[in-house]
Amino acid sequence: MRLTYLDILEQCFHDKFRGYNKQEVDTFLHLVADDFKSMSQDLKDKDRQIDFKNEEIKELKQNLDELPQLEPETKTSPEVEEELQALRKELAEKDQLIDEMKKANEGPSNGNGAFSQLTPEMLKEKAKKIINTAKQHAEQNRATAAKELVSLHQEIQKLQKQKQQLTDNIRATAVEHLNKFKAGTQNGNAGNSTQD
Repeated sequence: MRLTYLDILEQCFHDKFRGYNKQEVDTFLHLVADDFKSMSQDLKDKDRQIDFKNEEIKELKQNLDELPQLEPETKTSPEVEEELQALRKELAEKDQLIDEMKKANEGPSNGNGAFSQLTPEMLKEKAKKIINTAKQHAEQNRATAAKELVSLHQEIQKLQKQKQQLTDNIRATAVEHLNKFKAGTQNGNAGNSTQD
């Protein structure tokens, strides 16, 4: 059976001739109960923090799973989204230039057109660079999310260690108080038997 601070506070002892001072025992029990209450609250707080961090990990894992696909519904930062929009716009403009160049090549060739210096290969190379830049940004975001995940795991382990230490402290305090109480009870019984 696990004791709560209320169990300790509500514990009653019977009066005996030449027994312990009831007020001292009550004061001591109040101190022990307060210790139990604060340590129990600390444990609950640590559990809440662990639950919160576990939720963050779930969210980060979901974001991490969604990130590589680069689908429109993927959650990205506003800066990355703006840059992707600019890259898409630039890619559309380059596609339009390629189409116009093809039309110009189909018509009479005089070599003085606005697109005479651009080749489809040059435009394709530029488009590849744009796409690679977008992929690099996505990979950087993925790496950042992975670092955050590792950091959260470390923080959870730290919280679990703190919880274990608090549990050990509660157990040690309870055993110590119980041993003191038993020792006091045995000394009180020994004093009563020698005077009979």
